[in-house]
Amino acid sequence: MFKRKGSQKGKDPSVPFQRPTTSKDIHTAEDGSEPKTSLGRQFCRYLYNREKKLFCGRSCKSWLCIIGYSIMYLLFLSTYTLLFLFGSLSIIKLIDNYELIEKVELMTYSQNGIGLSATPTSVDNFPIISYRSNSNEDEKYVNELHEFFKRRKRSTEDIALGPCGSLPFGYWKSPCIVIRINKQLGWSAKPLKLNTTDLNIPLDVREWMKLDQQKLWLHCHGLHSYDKEHLGKIIYYPDPPGFDPGLFPLDMKDNAPLVAVQIKEFTLGISLAIECTLWYDEGTSSTAFLLYVTPKNKIIVNADKIVQ
Repeated sequence: MFKRKGSQKGKDPSVPFQRPTTSKDIHTAEDGSEPKTSLGRQFCRYLYNREKKLFCGRSCKSWLCIIGYSIMYLLFLSTYTLLFLFGSLSIIKLIDNYELIEKVELMTYSQNGIGLSATPTSVDNFPIISYRSNSNEDEKYVNELHEFFKRRKRSTEDIALGPCGSLPFGYWKSPCIVIRINKQLGWSAKPLKLNTTDLNIPLDVREWMKLDQQKLWLHCHGLHSYDKEHLGKIIYYPDPPGFDPGLFPLDMKDNAPLVAVQIKEFTLGISLAIECTLWYDEGTSSTAFLLYVTPKNKIIVNADKIVQ
């Protein structure tokens, strides 16, 4: 009897040949799953699968399609938004008499109040006028006032502002501040009545009310007793100071009425807080600013000592 070639002793020749069992096979046989890998390797394989050549689970072609679609979608949204805004503004211009104006010229306030603006106190975005006497530091305030009057339509009212209506507007010795009522559509006010019982009305305003004039009175004063002591004289243009109530409500093409305030004989080297209040029947409105003028340094020669 012949033996099958390649058969081994002790093995059934009818059983096919099997490779030796390894530890991997034992592990697979026990739980029926592939060997586990670390989270770091799984994350790296998710970012880039070298076998399937995938980036984050997608091929390069798929990513290019997604990016191209996103760009086209954003361009569509941007174009649609711009067209919608342009169409809306065009309709508003056709329906309403739309004009471009400065922000400070049109402001909204409560029903019982109106805003006041003081020029040139907003040069540095702070309500402060500060410079050194006998120097060129006051040029920025002079230029601001000059530009302010250039933007306005010249009228006879501006001529009534005296030295505050032309260069150099009283600077550096007696600076001028121009007060105006901000434009608010539909706003108007009535002057104070003679029989008013408001005890807070200043004496100057009460004297002006006795005159044969009906105005919205403007009164400026030192904010504190210390300021009043060093403020010196306040001269108004026109005098008595006030706004004609018949000019209100203002049209957007009209010039806002002005009252100029000139400060004279004030103490140098001291910051002065000044408040200007508009008095009318419905209430009061006010604006405040600081005035600080540094005195010129004086050098006195006394023997061998120099005192500054």
